[in-house]
Amino acid sequence: MTGLLSRLTGRLFTPRWQHANPTIRAAATDQLDPDIPEQRKILETLILNDSALEVRHAALTRMQTPERLLPLLDRADGLVRERLVELLSGGQDAPSLLSREQLVERLEDSELLSAVAARGDNQQLRLTALARIDDEEVLIQQACHNTIAAVRHAAAARITSQAGLERLVRDAKRDRHVQRQARDTLARRRADAQEADALAVSRDNLLRQMEKLPRQAWEDSVPSRYRSLLREWERLPAAEHTPQQRFEEARQQAYKVISDHEAREQAIREHERLSANLSTHLTEILTALTHARDDLNSRERINDHDFASLQAQRRLQGERWRELTDQFSAPTELLEQHQRLQQQLQSPLDAWHRHQLCQVELDAALIDNDLEQMMRLEREVAWPSDLTMTASLFALQEALANAAPIESEAVQGDGDEAQPSAADKAANSALDAAALDAEIDTLEAQLDAGKLKPASRLHRSLRDRTEGKLDAPRQARLRQLGARVAELRDWQNFVAAPKREQLLDAITTLAERDDVSDEQRDRQHQLLIQQWRELGDAAATRDASQAFRTASDAIKQRLSDYRETRKQAREHNLAMRQSLCEQLESLNGHAMEDADPDSLRQIRDRAREEWRRHTPVPAGPGRQLSHRFGEALTALQGLIDSRAGQIAAAKQALVEAAEALADEDSPARPRAEQAKTLQTQWRELGRAPKGEEQRLWTAFRAACDRIFAARDQDREDRDSREQVRLEQWQALIERLDSWEPETLEDAAQLDDALKEADSLGALPRGKRGDGMRRRWNGILKRREQRLDELHAVQLLEEWQQWRDLLEQHAVADASAKRGDISDVELPNTSAFDDNSRQANAARNQMRRAEPSNCSAANERLAELRVHLAILFEASLGTEDESRRLTVQVARINQQLGERMEREEELDEVLDALLANGPLGWDAWQTELPRFDALFNH
Repeated sequence: MTGLLSRLTGRLFTPRWQHANPTIRAAATDQLDPDIPEQRKILETLILNDSALEVRHAALTRMQTPERLLPLLDRADGLVRERLVELLSGGQDAPSLLSREQLVERLEDSELLSAVAARGDNQQLRLTALARIDDEEVLIQQACHNTIAAVRHAAAARITSQAGLERLVRDAKRDRHVQRQARDTLARRRADAQEADALAVSRDNLLRQMEKLPRQAWEDSVPSRYRSLLREWERLPAAEHTPQQRFEEARQQAYKVISDHEAREQAIREHERLSANLSTHLTEILTALTHARDDLNSRERINDHDFASLQAQRRLQGERWRELTDQFSAPTELLEQHQRLQQQLQSPLDAWHRHQLCQVELDAALIDNDLEQMMRLEREVAWPSDLTMTASLFALQEALANAAPIESEAVQGDGDEAQPSAADKAANSALDAAALDAEIDTLEAQLDAGKLKPASRLHRSLRDRTEGKLDAPRQARLRQLGARVAELRDWQNFVAAPKREQLLDAITTLAERDDVSDEQRDRQHQLLIQQWRELGDAAATRDASQAFRTASDAIKQRLSDYRETRKQAREHNLAMRQSLCEQLESLNGHAMEDADPDSLRQIRDRAREEWRRHTPVPAGPGRQLSHRFGEALTALQGLIDSRAGQIAAAKQALVEAAEALADEDSPARPRAEQAKTLQTQWRELGRAPKGEEQRLWTAFRAACDRIFAARDQDREDRDSREQVRLEQWQALIERLDSWEPETLEDAAQLDDALKEADSLGALPRGKRGDGMRRRWNGILKRREQRLDELHAVQLLEEWQQWRDLLEQHAVADASAKRGDISDVELPNTSAFDDNSRQANAARNQMRRAEPSNCSAANERLAELRVHLAILFEASLGTEDESRRLTVQVARINQQLGERMEREEELDEVLDALLANGPLGWDAWQTELPRFDALFNH
């Protein structure tokens, strides 16, 4: 009893949402308020744990706020997700659009977002959900199957993978815009890939060419190819690090090769310039030395600074002279002139050197007024009479001049005591004191210069000629100089003895060695002979000279074949140079007036290379040939300059023509074609002189650049206009593609689109234009087919009205034959116009007239059927052939004045069909199915 009471009490006081009956639990949810936390937890419990589907569904219905269902999403079944989708998509009990958009912006569940994007009641809501989706598979589904075009387009725009785009092309059949966008993207990617491949091939090609450039044989086009490759590489987009580094290394190697070659060419040109202007440079040196000499002689008094300047100038010009004469053979007259100038400059310098040695004693003698010392110093200095004196020498001359009268008086006072004998006078008169002093001075100068041989000869001559005939001072000076000669001989013998032994050992060894080439042996032999000759007679012995000569003869014997071969080579080189001179002279004498200066320059350069290659040559004939070759090159250069001048004048005319063409206002494309013709003429002319060529080319290129810039601008403007026109065409095509005619009145929109297309003009040729043209024609064809279908439907509907009306008239005609005459009222519809009313009235009037034969009306009915068949382009049987001819003749006669439109002619046929009567009932029943077939056709 207690247990039963307990169970009854539990049933009475148990909440209804916990009732065992699902229907009662479902009804109990209506009493639960989700805004109360305790009751909301009960609803959540029912949603999650209740076993009855209807209870969970009722509990979900009470949860009208999506935020409260989101925490249950992961713990519940698909029913919660479906309720969430319904609330977020704008279904029953959905919150406001703004709150739903804000909630969607926070969602992370891709499946939920996909459902909202597919089922949302608002486009912006769908776009918001789509923006939160990152799964490309979901985006593809949205792009292919979403019912809103903007969402499909937004989803398609976010698909970037190759596979995803290919799926869009294959599956997006609902939206051709998506298909086309995906197809265009794939096409662009393929084009970009092809362009990248082409760029890679171009880079590899340029890289290989640049790496090959330093290794190939030198050509004149190497620098231009280097610059061309560099420009082409710079025009390409930036490459990766590895190919860029390889190209930079190859560029540096090529630049080094080109720089080295240009440096060598510059050295060769400088050498040739010096060779061509050798006489001018040598004359400048001689002129500078002459001016230095004349400047020294023009001064009133000279000092140490003047002599130092003269010596510096002589040293400088001497170095220049040696540098030039070491490289080139100087003319004989210039060599002789230079030797004379050197001798003329050596005399004052030697006098200045002697003056410097006696300067201290000269100053002391002037201070002490020691006349005897002054006279001695004057003789030792031996100052040239044509050279301006220094201040000290001038003072010495004045002191001696002032003392001369006193000495003459002393000589007269002592004249009787010191009268010379007649023999002494005769002997003294035989000697020229001035000449002797000059020779003694020369001897002293030679000793100062270390010239032993001429000093020894001159000393012996003076000693033999003046023995016992000189006065005491001159005799003492001569003995002093003789001692210096002996001292110089002893010194040179002391120095030369080991040198001679060394040279003798060297030439003996050279004669016996077998490990040196003939060229080296000959060069060393000549060097040893030169050094032996430079020693002169110093420490010379007969045995040593004989031994040196024997070794030299042995070397000459060994070198006989080599010298013969070298002689032949020199003669061959001489002959080749002579032939080269003859060829150049023949070219100068027979050159054509329109000879290409570039070809002449190549001949000149090759002639110089051949000249340098054929060396050495015999000295004498070689010097004459060098002069001849120089004259031939000068004549050839004159011919080159003449032709280059003519080309410069022609190119100046082309520059003026190009500038005039650039200033014209004519269309840019014809001007560009004319500029190309001018460029062709420019290339055919050849090169003008170097500086003039650059100036003319700069002006010509600037004018051509202006012309081509105008052409490019015109092309860009045309392309821009074409692009705008393409965009307008694209908009028109998209608009017409998204439009579908629903009624015949929509044909006006198609006409407007056609007029707009006519105003835009034809689509330009090209891949995009051809594709748009095909799409435009396809759209037009489908829209016209749709309008034809609508017209056929409308025509069929109108025929039903006409058919009913004609059927009534046929029945009325049959009734009239039985005496029951009645009129048929015309329906008040748009299918009938005023002509139809007149035809209907005429048909009623015919029926009231006297009865007549129906055969004529029946035949007319058949003719009208044939007329309709012709209008509808339907087939006819053989029995209708004669009627067809009759109808066609009638149509031609009727349309002689003005051609009738198809709709107007159809209206006339229907009006004629309505006015035709009275008809026989059998004839009408026979023709009626045929009329139905025609309108169905």
